Amino acid sequence: MRIININGPINSGKTTISKLLCAALPQALFIEVDDLLSDAEQEKLGLSMQEGWQERTKRLADKINQEKLKGVYNNIVFAYPITKNLYSEWKEFEDGKTTFINITLSPALDVCLKNRGSRKLDTWEIRRIKEMYKEGYQNPQFADLIVDNSRQTPSETLNSILLFLEK
Repeated sequence: MRIININGPINSGKTTISKLLCAALPQALFIEVDDLLSDAEQEKLGLSMQEGWQERTKRLADKINQEKLKGVYNNIVFAYPITKNLYSEWKEFEDGKTTFINITLSPALDVCLKNRGSRKLDTWEIRRIKEMYKEGYQNPQFADLIVDNSRQTPSETLNSILLFLEK
């Protein structure tokens, strides 16, 4: 089994590429991390932004463990910006039957700050994207593959990832 994270800053194309990747891979499941804990539930639980991120990743780990036990999928794909610490935690999922792959989408900052597709960025998202670029989310040292998708169509980005996964 492969667990594949599509990493990158907000508005880099993570969800779009993750869904395309799931459609292209055999026996693949896409897990929408943001659906594991809604903003309303986070607020109801009184969780800070950091605590919300931690709760989402905990729920994601639980979901992946459930799916591993079921043994239905060969590929589990999720889209979530991760840090080096989270990368190390996800690497712990590796065993003789499971591999964790971290693929980072890295469009240029000016591309990421534009409304892409149907997404309309709000002020908080614009501020957070700039912070994420300063923090290095677009170019982490722990990525298995970094794709500059600034001038690529989603299909071209998908093809780059599929070629990498075939190796």
